[in-house]
Amino acid sequence: MNFEDQTRLFLSVTAGRLLIFALLVAAAAFFPSSFSASVQTNYLSLLLGCAFLLTLVWIYWFQKRGLSDSLKSFQTVSDVLLASLAVYLTGGIDSRITFLYSIAIITSCLLGPGRMGALSALLSTLFYALVCILTSNHVTGMEEAAFTFFLNMGAFNTVALLALYLSKRLKTAEDKLQATAEDVHLLEEIQKHLANSLKSGLITVDVNGSVLYYNIAAQQILGKLVLNSYGKSIEEVLPGTEKLLATCYEEFGADKRKEIEIETEGGKAILGISCFQIRDNQGGVLGHGLIFQDITEVKAQEERLKLIDRLAALGEMAAGLAHEIRNPLASISGAAEFLNQSGLVMPEGQRLLSIIEKEAARLSDLTHSFLLYGRPERKLPQRIRLKAEISAALILLRQRKKLKQADVEIDIPEELEIQADGDMLRQVMINILLNAFQALPQKGGKITISAWKEGKDVCIEIRDNGSGITKESLKKIFNPFFTTKAEGTGLGLSIVHRIVTEFGGKINVDSAPEKGTSFLITLPAGENENELPAEGGLTGYEAANRLSARNLSIS
Repeated sequence: MNFEDQTRLFLSVTAGRLLIFALLVAAAAFFPSSFSASVQTNYLSLLLGCAFLLTLVWIYWFQKRGLSDSLKSFQTVSDVLLASLAVYLTGGIDSRITFLYSIAIITSCLLGPGRMGALSALLSTLFYALVCILTSNHVTGMEEAAFTFFLNMGAFNTVALLALYLSKRLKTAEDKLQATAEDVHLLEEIQKHLANSLKSGLITVDVNGSVLYYNIAAQQILGKLVLNSYGKSIEEVLPGTEKLLATCYEEFGADKRKEIEIETEGGKAILGISCFQIRDNQGGVLGHGLIFQDITEVKAQEERLKLIDRLAALGEMAAGLAHEIRNPLASISGAAEFLNQSGLVMPEGQRLLSIIEKEAARLSDLTHSFLLYGRPERKLPQRIRLKAEISAALILLRQRKKLKQADVEIDIPEELEIQADGDMLRQVMINILLNAFQALPQKGGKITISAWKEGKDVCIEIRDNGSGITKESLKKIFNPFFTTKAEGTGLGLSIVHRIVTEFGGKINVDSAPEKGTSFLITLPAGENENELPAEGGLTGYEAANRLSARNLSIS
């Protein structure tokens, strides 16, 4: 029994007790002939006053400690004592209000079933026996007095047994009712919060396609598109869903899922939507529900995996082709060099030999790029300082002729390290930075290189304020042989993508015409992050000197 129920029961019993004593005093005052001649109204009034005083004590006690066992015991004893005094003052064994004992017993059973009911029945019997002894001289015969006593005693105990049984049944029913009420409340809460607990967006519409409801996830996914959309057509909120709703009327098994592209506050998003019918008990259609999720990242991941598969196949083909070309190319280059040095060619043919040697060298570089793209060198990764490797790549780039002047800002912590192969990492940086330099304006060019730790990954961002990349070209920049330059093989960024993939990372590009380009590379930091290389890491100059002797492809 909760506190509210206890309070309600306590106040009801208290008010009922006062009402009974008040009626008793009124009856003695207005109908004195109904009681014994010895009844004095002033004594009953005093008894009523005692009842009021006790009531104040009980209320104060209840407010302080609640309906405790001590309060129940005190009330039980007090009720029996007041009933005994009332019976004694109204004739004792001849009194017509012995029913007050039964009321006291029932009250005790209601307040505390079991022990309190038994206590009340026992006290009622004892006190009534005492009242009968004190007033038995009024009865003409002892047999009549004994019969009256035992009749009332039987009535007291019968009332006690029935009250105890009924109170237990009532307690059991209350417990079941409370448990049922809790279950119903839980179900109501579940139904109330079910839609808002879904991670997927949910929109319900009526048979006419007007929006009736949308959950929190729908608001988070669609933003302003769904705000204040109640009563609007679903086609206004999510264009392209009309055909999907039409399939809900078709037979089971029809394709009820669709992907649509929408424009949200954060840019374009791809939604995967499925629909279902909302039916009543008779099978009538009340409306439809649309469940959807933002699958933009999933689709992007699918495209990345397709690109990786496609590039892997092209890489194998490029490596095989480069291997087949290198042998005859070496023969051509060697024969041209021999002819040039032997003097077997007339002077007018020397120019043609120079062209052959130059083009053979260019083809050799191209086949080297093919091999680097198709089969990147696998080396043992080590702990390297990221800032030193990027500085080495910048030193090499600045040695190139006709490289545009630019303000290069490096924002990389000195202690930031990564588990990778330094040569391959510099290959990635050189290709991306070369593209950034070539896209810069003639004046005011700026390149920002920043890196930071994010969980178990290291993020590297190269941002420039160059000419940017068109939307059409952005989809192809990692494809082999795709280039927008007059000179170039189109393998630079393909090699970058291949190496980053080999590292277990990913690369994203954000660009727009005349707004610059940003490359974001995410690589795993690797294990043993606190261990330094044996030589303590290379400085940028040492790495650049070590790299200058290598033939790295820059395209």
